[in-house]
Amino acid sequence: MKLSERIERNLLNYLQTRTHTGTELERNNEMFFKKWFDSVPYLKRDPEYCGFYEMKNDILNRSCPWALLKGEGTKTIVMIHHTDTVDTDDYGKYKQFAYTPDELEKHFKSENVEMDETSKEDLYSGKWMFGRGASDMKGGASIALSLFEEYSGEENFAGNILLMGVPDEENLSAGMRSAVMLMKGLREKYELEYALMLNVEPHERSNEDEITIYDGSVGKMMPIFLVRGKLAHVSQIYNGFNPVTLLSKIVVKTDLNPDFMEKAGNTVTPPPTWLYFKDRKYVYDVSLPLTAGGYMSVLTLTKSPKEILDQLKKVSIEAFKEVISSMRLSYDKYKSLSDVDSNAAEWKPNVKFYGEVYREIKDKKGDMFTTELAEFQKELEIKINKNEINRIDGAYLLIEKTLEYYDDLSPMVIIALAPPYYPSINNSMLKNSDETNELLIKLDKFARSEIGSGIYTQNYFTGISDLSYAAFTADSENIDYISSNMIFWGDTYYIPLDTIKEQSVPVLNIGPWGRDLHKYTERVYKKDLFENIPKLIDFTVRNVLSRNF
Repeated sequence: MKLSERIERNLLNYLQTRTHTGTELERNNEMFFKKWFDSVPYLKRDPEYCGFYEMKNDILNRSCPWALLKGEGTKTIVMIHHTDTVDTDDYGKYKQFAYTPDELEKHFKSENVEMDETSKEDLYSGKWMFGRGASDMKGGASIALSLFEEYSGEENFAGNILLMGVPDEENLSAGMRSAVMLMKGLREKYELEYALMLNVEPHERSNEDEITIYDGSVGKMMPIFLVRGKLAHVSQIYNGFNPVTLLSKIVVKTDLNPDFMEKAGNTVTPPPTWLYFKDRKYVYDVSLPLTAGGYMSVLTLTKSPKEILDQLKKVSIEAFKEVISSMRLSYDKYKSLSDVDSNAAEWKPNVKFYGEVYREIKDKKGDMFTTELAEFQKELEIKINKNEINRIDGAYLLIEKTLEYYDDLSPMVIIALAPPYYPSINNSMLKNSDETNELLIKLDKFARSEIGSGIYTQNYFTGISDLSYAAFTADSENIDYISSNMIFWGDTYYIPLDTIKEQSVPVLNIGPWGRDLHKYTERVYKKDLFENIPKLIDFTVRNVLSRNF
């Protein structure tokens, strides 16, 4: 069977396996992979080299399918792809055809479905395959599966291939965070030496004759803020402190702030932006709100979590000072126009990380505090799993519960982290960066001579990917910062950063050209799917597993 035929067969079967993210449908990947394992003679002959790795504490009981091609030597390439897709609700009345490209395209054409001009041109060109997951990312996954099949039929294959499917990428990357421990277990059992983690996420490009690959992945942090004020009746506002005012000031000073932008290589991060802002009042009354909360998204390239958190703390202190100064000026004006002879309340800037507050309370109140808070957290986790509250509301409830044990009742800002956290990774951060740079040069030469396309290497995949968990280069102090400030850290949300740091491995993302991911016009470029990307991945695999890499 030709490689292109393998890819098409695997893709059409994989597409029809519905694996909507964050739902029980994700477990359908087990049915698909059981059939695939049985279809590969090597795996059927040696079933110890494949299986399903159970994801710890997963409410949906999902698992990570894996297969190991055990060849000669210890060098190993880890091929990953995410098994989940977004749902098909945006297809409307065509959702029943979303997983059958031929049928979908037939209906799109015969019923002249509304779409932009580029999508319409692609539909009638015959160069693209439409369908949910065709691009993101079962197209790339099918390339990896098909190459594994071919390699497994070779005698004396040089090196090893570990193929892993990871659930939940579109949500919290629970699959990849669990798969880190699978990698560790297989590494120790079979004495593997991980030389490269290869992802097959689709890429975007404007030039049809230039393929984009990535030698890194952007980091992402979700700082969450709780501002506590001081209650007061609205007629006595100068005796209180409005948390909305302070949170607003922090938002203004950080949203789209270019000081947080980073440039590394040929990649620039957009500045941070706020995704949520709300007071914590549940009923109407004529008093100031006691607390207000919000969270933001920060993309990173080289800055560590500690650097970002310290920068946010500094800005929050400045905002606090400005609000206090503004309140004083306002009160002075009010006092000059009235016969009030009392003074307004005096406040001092008070900004702390969640971990600082937790440690202060623990040092004073000991096991009573930690036991009661842990029980409360478990109650929140049950409500989150039952969809009675969302994860963000749960985070605020946990912070507010923590503050109930805190002796300091003055206005303050608490800064924490909310899941998910994605470390940034680029091969330049790792010891063997010269080798990967040489590989990229070879890959470009190969692409120009063999497929007639140049290679553009983007230094960071900016769409967020599971490659973030291939390596961790920050020091142990940053691991402590993350674990102590991450809300729900532990059974509910955990990243084995020590293990990731220990087995840090170079990364590449080589996937097909895709358009309109997560839209009903999602599609993948057929020439990349069946020809270009399989050749590039094969060239990469054989070069990395050779003794010269």
